[in-house]
Amino acid sequence: MTEPVPNDELEAERLGPEESILGRRRTRDEEDYRAWCEAVYGMVELGEEVFHPADVLDRLAPVIARRGREDAAAQIRTDLERAVCEQFPAPIAIPFHGFLEGPRQPLTRLHRLRDTWESLIRLLAAMALSEATRIAALKPLILREGKDQPWRDCSRKDIFSDKLARRIGLVEGILHRASELGIELQLASLVPLDVLSEIRRLNVVRNGFSHESTKSDGQATEIIEEAYPLFRDVLLDLRDMQGIELLRIRGIEAGPKAEVERLNGHAQSRSIREITLDDDAAAVVLFATQVDGMARVLARVPGLTLDLSPFFYACDDTTGHWTRVLDFKYKKNSKWHLECVADSTTRTSPAAVHEALLVRIESLLGRSA
Repeated sequence: MTEPVPNDELEAERLGPEESILGRRRTRDEEDYRAWCEAVYGMVELGEEVFHPADVLDRLAPVIARRGREDAAAQIRTDLERAVCEQFPAPIAIPFHGFLEGPRQPLTRLHRLRDTWESLIRLLAAMALSEATRIAALKPLILREGKDQPWRDCSRKDIFSDKLARRIGLVEGILHRASELGIELQLASLVPLDVLSEIRRLNVVRNGFSHESTKSDGQATEIIEEAYPLFRDVLLDLRDMQGIELLRIRGIEAGPKAEVERLNGHAQSRSIREITLDDDAAAVVLFATQVDGMARVLARVPGLTLDLSPFFYACDDTTGHWTRVLDFKYKKNSKWHLECVADSTTRTSPAAVHEALLVRIESLLGRSA
């Protein structure tokens, strides 16, 4: 993606994951291994008794069981990479596919890995803010920019800050307050709080290679070897995000029904279909008018439809055959600077028309706003 790089200060975060996330991952990996064993070997029947193949291998062939866990882990990583490319929201899938399958120059791959990471954080922040607007009890929104920083009220300027640490803080603050109040958020089912702490830790790695001068190919290769395994673990933690469906509204029909374009996967080929709108979705879709010639991007998760403007938009390319997904990068000189996740082309738009959409969020801000 183009510069400027998000204006994050370097944070002094822990070097390793918290014990809670390690425990979550051990449980996840064991469940994945058992599912893999059952798919490969099937259940073991002995007379009237039925045994799980993972238990049989652990008891009778521990060496084979160890190799099986390695094989299962490799298969799960391959399946994950395929799922991210084909099923995740386009702002994540497109740069990630470029990292895996695009040009092999290390610096180019490093930039695409960074693009994937930044898009992930921006999408989570947009979804968190959109869902928070539905729940007045979350007022005032709070955030912190590091694990050792104090909580503070969120201000209006925080909402469109270009600092990724602040956007992570917004997500964390919304999840934290909802947890305190016993409110169940759809976002929490996708991003548990302990996983968010790992996102913050990995962002420090991203800070390191984003703030320093241009790397050599050798340095870029070393950074990829360090950062990608960490990022892949986070993607495994967040693999339920493949259930998020991003949409562009093409037309509204009686019923109520809508013709929508699906914005998932890396292919960028248009996939248009008709959907039936429930009351919740209809209320969002009917007000999702264009902004400065750009269509709003909606996110659908089970039972919930979210408007991601003014942070994500969709528009046609110059040929009219492809759809470009744009995400908000930063505000400068009263302009909203947006960037296409596919080709890093940029677009500017008057900030006023986008900031007018923040009114639904401002009701949740504290006095510092």
